[in-house]
Amino acid sequence: MQPYLIGVAGPSGAGKSVFCKFIQANLKGVSRLKLDDFFKDIEDVPKIGNAVNWDHPDSIKWDKLISAVKSLKSNKYALVPNYSKKENRQVGEKCVFPSNIILIDGYISLAVPELRELLDLKIYLNLSEHTLLKRRRERQPDVVDEYLYNIMLPISRTYIVPSSIYADYVINAELSLQNVYSEGTGIIQNYYLKRCPVK
Repeated sequence: MQPYLIGVAGPSGAGKSVFCKFIQANLKGVSRLKLDDFFKDIEDVPKIGNAVNWDHPDSIKWDKLISAVKSLKSNKYALVPNYSKKENRQVGEKCVFPSNIILIDGYISLAVPELRELLDLKIYLNLSEHTLLKRRRERQPDVVDEYLYNIMLPISRTYIVPSSIYADYVINAELSLQNVYSEGTGIIQNYYLKRCPVK
């Protein structure tokens, strides 16, 4: 049985990873592939002045990511990078095995056509810029305004927000976590309840 691939996209702070972890914990046969594991080593990430532009699409190893997704969709295991955020580089590889449902968890997972075409269901978690900035500062207290306003927001406006038009479902991530979880679980169950029953 071929796995179903679900892309979960949205701006920084929308709660994509927490959402995916909730789905994994509450539905059977779900695994997750994180775009964060496919970041390039820090010296290869685009820069604007002295700032490392982690939000730019070119910070991702798209060839490796798409190869891994194709393997999983073909019911084969995939070797994916083991990325250390402490060292800002790949420190090895790990094995991801196919499952009934595979969540592709990443801010920009709907923006690249070659990846988007592999997805069976596309979910976008929507967030206002005001809340985005608030959550980013809470999560990363040392982030400077120059990065937020000169790098993160322009990238979001150019690549991430426009990709929402490709989503099958847009969820309001301003809602409570419980409401977001409930809506997202309902969407997935409508498609895959027989394949992936609730625990």
